[in-house]
Amino acid sequence: METLGLYEMLQAAGLDVHSAQQSIGAHAATARESELLGVAEESALLTLRRTIVDRIGRVIEYATHCYPPSRPGFAFCLTSRAHGG
Repeated sequence: METLGLYEMLQAAGLDVHSAQQSIGAHAATARESELLGVAEESALLTLRRTIVDRIGRVIEYATHCYPPSRPGFAFCLTSRAHGG
């Protein structure tokens, strides 16, 4: 992933990324999350869940992320690029 992004790698493997759905929420840090993120247990965490499907509706990625409140910010850019052949 040093030269290609995840979605470029998926497309190179023949997976046709079609659409993504993301949701942002929050929850209290579990014991494991607090250990991994270096925050107090029960600290508020920002959550992001993403599902990506191909053109026939197969899920090709499901991701769940947790971020501590010290995260400086987020920027999202979701695009679809057509590849000719």
